[in-house]
Amino acid sequence: MRFLKQVDSKNFINLSLNQGVNILVALLVTPYVFQTLGEDTFGVVNLALSIIMLFSILVNYGFHLNGPKHLALVKTNRAQKEVLINEILCTRIFVSILLFVLLLVCINLFDFFDQQAAILTFSTIILFNEAIFPMFILQGLDRISWVAYGNAASKIIYGVAIFLVLGSPQEAKWVNFLLGCSALVVNAVLLVFIYKSEKIQFSLPKLSALAKRVEQNFHYFLSTIAGHISIHGGLVILTNFVTDAQLGKYALAQRVAFLLRLVPTFVIQSTLQQASIYYQTNKEKYKAYLKASYTNSLLMTLFLGLIVSISAPIVIRVIGGEYLESSSDLLRIMAFIPFASALNVKNMIEILATEKKAELAKATWIAALFMVVASILSSYFYGAIGLAVALLVTEGVNYLAHTIVLRIAKSGDLSRPI
Repeated sequence: MRFLKQVDSKNFINLSLNQGVNILVALLVTPYVFQTLGEDTFGVVNLALSIIMLFSILVNYGFHLNGPKHLALVKTNRAQKEVLINEILCTRIFVSILLFVLLLVCINLFDFFDQQAAILTFSTIILFNEAIFPMFILQGLDRISWVAYGNAASKIIYGVAIFLVLGSPQEAKWVNFLLGCSALVVNAVLLVFIYKSEKIQFSLPKLSALAKRVEQNFHYFLSTIAGHISIHGGLVILTNFVTDAQLGKYALAQRVAFLLRLVPTFVIQSTLQQASIYYQTNKEKYKAYLKASYTNSLLMTLFLGLIVSISAPIVIRVIGGEYLESSSDLLRIMAFIPFASALNVKNMIEILATEKKAELAKATWIAALFMVVASILSSYFYGAIGLAVALLVTEGVNYLAHTIVLRIAKSGDLSRPI
């Protein structure tokens, strides 16, 4: 209860319930998908998803980082709110169309993803879902509960569709397609409700306005690319050094670890708005609030890491439908990735609250470059276990990079004449 008093409890609870739905659906659907597709095809499906997630960051363009904050500042002004929402949505839709065409060209002309091109092609629907995903709107309007309701609806549709459609490895292309399609339909409905409830209208902005948005968010865009490379790039690198079966076993452990890794993100999303207010109005409250949120996020993720690591064989048996020793060993290591990620919670809140976007881009790219080098070397010499260790170490490097860059920025601010 003490923790909930130190953050926006409503947002944190809704985000946690939202993730709880994801975990529940994963527990129900993943064993069926894994058993139906087999290790090899399951690994290919997850590889396609990782590739699309890397492309989806281009669609997002960093608006998830500063969009909610900007919207919160103008939410009482209907005209400004309408312009901001339309400009961000149209920018993301335009980018998603460009990327869709680019991927189709790469797949059909250059034999990109020659393993099973149909799986990647059908996965591209996730790009359009990312374009219209209204998280930044609902977060800025303080209506996170709508995200939870929408996510629950889309996951129920997805779960039912998987059991109805998927019956053999030959139907693997439908796994990611159904995931994206169910979310796309629900998010489109959410947008209709948002526009009606806020009494705003959709309109196409001028190209000059879109160009200005692109320029303003460039540093956030760079940091988002680096962040996703650090998180999702490892699986792509691993494909060059292991078989599809080994890739599938790794993907099983990664799915659990990366679901838990969202906990630090929830803390940041839940505390950022209040932290930004305290930073502007009361520096002492800001420091105390930041310290309390940071401490509790560390305790929470450490507890989760210990529980999941100890119970890894049980978790893998439940998720995969059978006991896989290699997946269990991987999860014992990767269970502590959320804790290592939580080390950087304080830095992230401070950077976003103070708009130090150039520093954010520098730090995230340092971590991303380290991850690429470390993942290639560790995967080459030690396979999936090596990659798991590399990703865990990368989180520590990410924390150090942000800490050092932030301190340099602070020292520069202090030395600058008033």
